[in-house]
Amino acid sequence: MDKYAFVTGGSDRIGKAISIELAKQGYNVIIHYNSSQSKAEEVKEEIISLGRSAEILKINFLEDHDFDMTFQSLKTSGKEIDVLINCASDFTLSTIKDVGSQLLKKEYRINFEIPYLLTKAFATIYKKGHIINFLDTKVEKNATNRLDYILSKKSLKDFTLISAVELSPNIKVNAIAPGLVLPPAGKNDNYLLNLAPEIPMKTIGNMEDILIAFRYLLESNFVTGQILYVDGGDHLI
Repeated sequence: MDKYAFVTGGSDRIGKAISIELAKQGYNVIIHYNSSQSKAEEVKEEIISLGRSAEILKINFLEDHDFDMTFQSLKTSGKEIDVLINCASDFTLSTIKDVGSQLLKKEYRINFEIPYLLTKAFATIYKKGHIINFLDTKVEKNATNRLDYILSKKSLKDFTLISAVELSPNIKVNAIAPGLVLPPAGKNDNYLLNLAPEIPMKTIGNMEDILIAFRYLLESNFVTGQILYVDGGDHLI
């Protein structure tokens, strides 16, 4: 039977790399996107060129959506999803001094509530498999200029651990927490290189570092409830 993976935010940045890596590992991929249809189409074509099938699925996560119905529809069409990747994120600057009610709702909706709902729907419809959430090394820190974002990712970190216990033994749940790997939108690697002297390894990572961690989790049958910090030791200080 063909293996399928569902990747949120699968059209760009880490989500794109994960989608392509899944195809290389023999998975057919369902690529979620919101506004980046052209990018999603490009990822789809690349996956097809690797000999796997792919389809794109547009969902605006700020709108109400029945994910049980989404997964049931996919299952009815013969797509047995083995892997759920919660990669879509919103990354907005904010501090405790900002008016935050609307931003807090948005950050929690995209970064926590959607993975929460997808996890529950996946467990209900498919009942077995592997979930990998994408966090941020800064979930271990308490000084931040991205307050609402970090609060939402801290919640996702705890939910990763809780769901790993609750969904065992049939569903593994793990997470990857990147550090200085990809610069924020509008920045380049110089932005990361300027920050590198502040972390233990004194350098920056790259996408292959993320993929190494991802392959380890994907292939491991006896690992659940783990968070792999791909961050040069940043979370330690």
